[in-house]
Amino acid sequence: MTTAASPTTATTDTSTSYPANSGGHPARGGRPPDAPLIPGYAADADRALDGFLRDAQKRAITLSPRFAHLWEEIARLTAGGKRLRPALVQMTARAYSGQRGADDDDRASPAFPPSPWQAVGAVGAAFELLHTALIIHDDVIDRDDVRRHEPTLHAAAQSEALGAGSPPERAEHHGRSVAIIAGDLALAGAHRLVATAGLPADVLDPVLALLDEAVFASAAGELLDIENALGVDVPPVGSVLSATQLKTSVYSFEAPLKAGAILMGAPSDQVRQLGAIGRGLGLAFQLADDLLGVFGSGESTGKSTDGDLREGKHTLLIAEAVRSGAGPELLDLLRGGDPSPEQLQRARKLLECSGARAAVEALARESADQAVAVARAADLPGELVAELESTAKTAVERIR
Repeated sequence: MTTAASPTTATTDTSTSYPANSGGHPARGGRPPDAPLIPGYAADADRALDGFLRDAQKRAITLSPRFAHLWEEIARLTAGGKRLRPALVQMTARAYSGQRGADDDDRASPAFPPSPWQAVGAVGAAFELLHTALIIHDDVIDRDDVRRHEPTLHAAAQSEALGAGSPPERAEHHGRSVAIIAGDLALAGAHRLVATAGLPADVLDPVLALLDEAVFASAAGELLDIENALGVDVPPVGSVLSATQLKTSVYSFEAPLKAGAILMGAPSDQVRQLGAIGRGLGLAFQLADDLLGVFGSGESTGKSTDGDLREGKHTLLIAEAVRSGAGPELLDLLRGGDPSPEQLQRARKLLECSGARAAVEALARESADQAVAVARAADLPGELVAELESTAKTAVERIR
């Protein structure tokens, strides 16, 4: 499997100083890329993404070296991810083509020009670039400064501004402004990747509709997440779950699975079933992420495990704890604005003792099991069912 390399251009402004912990390299700061979550499926998408980002930098350098640098930063944020979404597109497309694991020259081709598997890769790349757009904006909203062990885009831009002599408040505004622009560019780029993939209209239209729905649902989920954190009272479990599913499940699982099936002309009833499976898997993965965000290690998550607690995010963990007798003490600890290490340790203890951690772990496993049950009952290709079972297992194994 190949990994997307960071595009570079000879004419890019080389005077830019990178944050000290970025290793001075716009791609990955010297860190190896993360291992793919579903191995063996993302090579076509990596090639499409690499080509798109290289072309964007070539276009950008004709306008401004700083604009080209911004595209380098988008490439840095895109490189090294686990490539989950492209893998789901490719995995489903291959299963319906009946050619899982065949060599590129021998794979069956869907009936659209000019390069069928390049087109599948472009759609997978689009969902990965959408992911980049959403995490760039999400890091601004959540005020996260580290992702994948490196500075987030707004944090890197803020650091550059500080290094250039800007006052802290202006540097912070600069970083957030740059990140908003970068996220918008990545979002537009995702649509461009699909629009230029060479798909016929009867395939292009539903795939673009999926991408649009993914953006629409994610925005609704993000807004619910923000609104849930606004009030003094923790929202009910149902509201938290709704925000979680909208914010993550649709664009990360439901839409990629359906896109891969649509690309190969799968029956509409099976496309709908894949959507239901994706919602279950997406919830399981997000709940696992919420657990790792509090009880995991920074080394494994690539970001601070104090962030969710410091921000007082109303995750399902918090909602479950509030339903228990631990709620008042937990909220008092987290509402102070900047809890101490001792307070954070006590909050984690309360989340465990209240049964909140166990409840969320159980729901993650239940969601994964339900997705597998739907997959087994549906008339899907056998190899796809096996891959979905493996994906569900991966979701819950991360929280052991």
